[in-house]
Amino acid sequence: MRRTVWIALGATAGVIAYRRGQRLLEDAKAKGVVGSVQAATLSASTVAASARSLLEGVSGSAASPATPVRSAPVTGAAAARVLAESRAAS
Repeated sequence: MRRTVWIALGATAGVIAYRRGQRLLEDAKAKGVVGSVQAATLSASTVAASARSLLEGVSGSAASPATPVRSAPVTGAAAARVLAESRAAS
């Protein structure tokens, strides 16, 4: 009996957590947070690639040339829209 109660409670908590996570993700997409995170990720990967190429040049082992980091362009359209809406509301 106890095991069944704990399984039911765990399943209920899992469903609630999943639904809240989905709701938070939808809100983040609407507010443009995802675009900001993508821009930060692109910046971090560019810095990492630059550091890697510098380290390869310093160590003298250029067995494989540094490859440029390719990613989808980040336009920031969602962030611009949210900023415009918040300024209009003020």
